[in-house]
Amino acid sequence: MKNIMKNALVKDVTIKDISKITGFSPMTVSRVVNEKQYVRKETKNKVVSAIKKYGYEPNEIARGLKTRRTKTIGLIIGDIENPYYSRLAKGVIDTAEGSDYSVVVCNSKYDPLLGEKYLAMLMKRGVDGLIIATIDFHGAYIARIKKKNIPYVLVTRRLDEPSDVNYIIADDYRGGRLAAEYLVSLGHRRIFFLRAADVSGANERVRAFRDVLAENGVPFREDCISRALGNSEESYEETKRFLGERDAFTAVIAGNDFIAVGAMEAIIESGLDIPGDLSLIGYDNLKITSILKVPLTTVDQPKLHFGKLSAERLIEMIRDPEERKRPKKIVEVPKLVVRESCRRITGEGG
Repeated sequence: MKNIMKNALVKDVTIKDISKITGFSPMTVSRVVNEKQYVRKETKNKVVSAIKKYGYEPNEIARGLKTRRTKTIGLIIGDIENPYYSRLAKGVIDTAEGSDYSVVVCNSKYDPLLGEKYLAMLMKRGVDGLIIATIDFHGAYIARIKKKNIPYVLVTRRLDEPSDVNYIIADDYRGGRLAAEYLVSLGHRRIFFLRAADVSGANERVRAFRDVLAENGVPFREDCISRALGNSEESYEETKRFLGERDAFTAVIAGNDFIAVGAMEAIIESGLDIPGDLSLIGYDNLKITSILKVPLTTVDQPKLHFGKLSAERLIEMIRDPEERKRPKKIVEVPKLVVRESCRRITGEGG
């Protein structure tokens, strides 16, 4: 026994070591480790005690080959620098860890090719499931995932085909309307839209913007919508550009709060007042928006909640394959959060 203990302290402890220490067969120890078959309570307690004492850790790769489970989830997000995705990832990670799953986070930077590369890597790695919160997926991507029989959940991305897809989204069209209608109700008619990355949710907000203008008899101009912006730096530069035509606009809608932060910096740096010279509204309700130099009016999305729901749903499908036949399509309703960055205007200035 002393030799066994000595050897156990100088090398990685194996199932065979625990077998020799406890006197039980390697198969019995394996049953305790994998919790696959019934083992007498006294036997289980003795094995568990030895495992804790000598620091045995299962070889997850080998166990994964046997069980076809790796206890790992793949998460592909749009941009790790955007606090929206950081909060969403936290919701996924906290929930997954609570169920003994690890999470591999991949940052696609809104690049479809990079997103596809990470998707292939995660599937090759043998993750138990995928949470996708980035590029707009189409049939070819889904076919590849389904061919591997890997459960997946889309977050902030809606896809109606195939019919068994699971997704968790906010009603982005409704959220876009909330922002545009609020500014129109304050008398604004010349509104500039700082567009977010070219993904479905951001595009729905643009569609809502166009519809609200049309419904209120406000002429639409193509030059009142920016190119697709991926981060606050690009937003800063784009805002600087259109400020040269500031007399044409009284308000700005940012496609998300990350973009709104860049816009706010550019506006203030240019010597303009928010909301005195320009009203500004964001989207997402990031934590920082309430403590900015001018607290930001925005549209709230439950980021942490999205992450939690997606992880819970995915783990359900991993543990019970029958759940994959009962798809869930969850649509959360956004709400307007009014702070200090917008003002009412009157007369022709709108």
